[in-house]
Amino acid sequence: MRAWVLEDFGRLEVRCLEVPRGGGVLLRVAACGVCGSDLSVYRGSPAMRARWQPPLVLGHEVAGVVVEGSPDWLGRAVAVNPLVACGSCTHCRGGLENLCPERTNLGFHYPGGFAEEIRVPLRQLYPLPPGLPLWKGALAEPLAVALRAVELAGPLLGRRALVVGGGAIGSLVAWALGLGGARVWVSETNPLRQSWLAEQGFALDSAEEGFELVFETVGSAASLELAVQKVAPGGRVVLVGLAETAPPLPLQRLVLQEIELKGSYVFSHADFLRAVALLPQLPEGLVQVRPFAEVQEVFAALLQGRLGVPKVVLLHGGTV
Repeated sequence: MRAWVLEDFGRLEVRCLEVPRGGGVLLRVAACGVCGSDLSVYRGSPAMRARWQPPLVLGHEVAGVVVEGSPDWLGRAVAVNPLVACGSCTHCRGGLENLCPERTNLGFHYPGGFAEEIRVPLRQLYPLPPGLPLWKGALAEPLAVALRAVELAGPLLGRRALVVGGGAIGSLVAWALGLGGARVWVSETNPLRQSWLAEQGFALDSAEEGFELVFETVGSAASLELAVQKVAPGGRVVLVGLAETAPPLPLQRLVLQEIELKGSYVFSHADFLRAVALLPQLPEGLVQVRPFAEVQEVFAALLQGRLGVPKVVLLHGGTV
């Protein structure tokens, strides 16, 4: 089988690898999304270099078809939950698989969806709704991330919410907030992305402040400062973006205005189930679909901010 292997930071090469053997089920990968974590590993950011070293087969936003394993699953179109939890610790038993201390991840600990075939535990598979385009199943993972962040914000109906960052997760958070009845604005600095967000019907924030809910999806010191500046007294800031370094916190305003900070990390099994169920409603304009042959170009364009559409799903040959 072919796989796009990160041979060195900044360099992906097509390699012919053996089909993975062992337990679980074998999946023919139809599509795989490009995540910000993939981009960080690709460019070799300091935080990622400390955790991961090439060669790696990236890709954790995966959809495909079961080709070997349990007879009941053969031929089924599925999305893959890439977070493999132990299932027995206190967190797992409480429905917080994302906090499992033994958790591992597809595309990092195991070869991911940048290969034509992968092997995963059966419990990681989620059947896709009938008639859904296969490639759309690759959006279940990032949508689950967004849904968890939105759930942690509390009641939404009629509340003013700001999303700092109009990237892949930010745009999905904004869409989910609107679905829940919030009044949503997005703050984004990239002009191409601003135009795209406006085309999708999102309101762009300028000088407004006093938002009851703010979602920080970038992970930079500047975006965190902006989030705390924009939130209303007594409001909540949900932190979704993973910072490269530990940014300073504006502690005086946090204390004097009783602002709450809430971290949101990936998703639980329940979040992933909700994401799969919502995929048919997700607008196709939120994503750009490209063939895997263009993977190097896609990575470069995303890293250089040359794409207005922040979410790209890569297709293996013949995917629909």
